[in-house]
Amino acid sequence: MGTLIKNLITAIVVISLSMGQTTVSGEYSTDITFGDTTSFASPYTGITLAGDGWELSTNLSEGSVNIEEAKYSWSVSDAVTLTFGSQAEPYGIAWGLHRPSNNSFVSVPRGHNVVSGVGVSTSVVGVGINALYGNDEYWGARISYGVSLFGVDTKFGLSVNSNDAQLIDVSESGSVLGFPYEASFEYDLAEDADGAYWLRGVTTPAFAKGAFLLIGYNSDEEVLYGVGYNCSDRTHFSTELSAEGDISLRVSYSF
Repeated sequence: MGTLIKNLITAIVVISLSMGQTTVSGEYSTDITFGDTTSFASPYTGITLAGDGWELSTNLSEGSVNIEEAKYSWSVSDAVTLTFGSQAEPYGIAWGLHRPSNNSFVSVPRGHNVVSGVGVSTSVVGVGINALYGNDEYWGARISYGVSLFGVDTKFGLSVNSNDAQLIDVSESGSVLGFPYEASFEYDLAEDADGAYWLRGVTTPAFAKGAFLLIGYNSDEEVLYGVGYNCSDRTHFSTELSAEGDISLRVSYSF
């Protein structure tokens, strides 16, 4: 089956590229942890194909091609879009952080869900609404609202689903004393979550010439520190010091 999927994806790429209707992007990464022993994590190798209203994202793991998302969209109107297929659940802001290009840290704060179903997205008086209905009557929804004041852009979100989950999220970007920063926060309101949350921030001082600083904290009282460097528009590396004293290093490349 893995060979069949590989051949199918290869055929789609060749045909689509020959017709000039597909863009191809991807990324690689290598993670190394230095502690009592030195260990190498399985590298992330991801390929995303996108065309007019459709997207297929995959990753390669242990010789098998795994489908992350396989979806296509229909713009019902200027304000409403329907999305069909396998897609990320509209739940919080953790989706995509498994991809190195979306995550300045080495670690991921929490997992994410991909659901097969029908999604809808719209905006009403500045409030964004995303909802998804999948198998076994599973559903999820997120509403969000953004505001920009004094040069600081802030977005608030509330997510719920049919498993009685409730999650609030806040993301912010701006500049303080000439230090551009980005910060993100999630807090789980569900009863069985016992107040789980995570907070992360990144700052990229202009004088640092591509270097950036990382700091994070979560409900397990784990403090994360790190530094990184953008070697180019495509090549990056990050380091992260865990509460246990282990140092993780990630080198990634995007195309």
